[in-house]
Amino acid sequence: AAGRGAAGRTAGEGAAGDDGPGQTSDELEAQGVPKAEIRKILRQQRQKRWEQLLASKPDDKYVDPADVAAMEHARNFMGDYKLKTDDDYVVPEHLRINADKKRRQMVLLEEAVYAIKMGFNDRFLALRDLKTRIVANVCADNARVKEINSELGVAGEALWEPATRHEEFPEKRFEFTEDELVGFAKKQGGASGALSAGKPAIAKAAT
Repeated sequence: AAGRGAAGRTAGEGAAGDDGPGQTSDELEAQGVPKAEIRKILRQQRQKRWEQLLASKPDDKYVDPADVAAMEHARNFMGDYKLKTDDDYVVPEHLRINADKKRRQMVLLEEAVYAIKMGFNDRFLALRDLKTRIVANVCADNARVKEINSELGVAGEALWEPATRHEEFPEKRFEFTEDELVGFAKKQGGASGALSAGKPAIAKAAT
């Protein structure tokens, strides 16, 4: 027991006088130091580290030169920012909105909308051309299949025939066939006859 006490005192004195992190509880226990003495040594080590930390604490009036230089740099180069909520705030000339600026914005918006529409038209026409080529290829393949069936004497089943729609070609809206003109004339003639037949009835009802 006396030997253990001497060993504990020796280890405690070494841990308390050492500037390093000190010994751990496992190391002290491996040296045969009693557990009560280990707890005492660890408390001494913690107290010493706490005193060292407090000793390294700067004074309350101390100012880091790096912080002073950073604040000075920010004060000189951050710029002059005005608060719009100030009573004496005046909008700078280059930030004021007038009719000319708004008119310029409207023109730019119209150009942007036009560019978007033209881009959409280009993509639409590209897809339409692709569809037209696909329709032509399918029709050619169907014609070839019909020829092969005719040579083989096989009736075969009806083949699907793709086609394009009239709405997909807006540039042809002013192109008319003879049948379309004749049909339109008949429709107009029927409407005119119905209108002329209705006039006497309206006049008779008015009298």
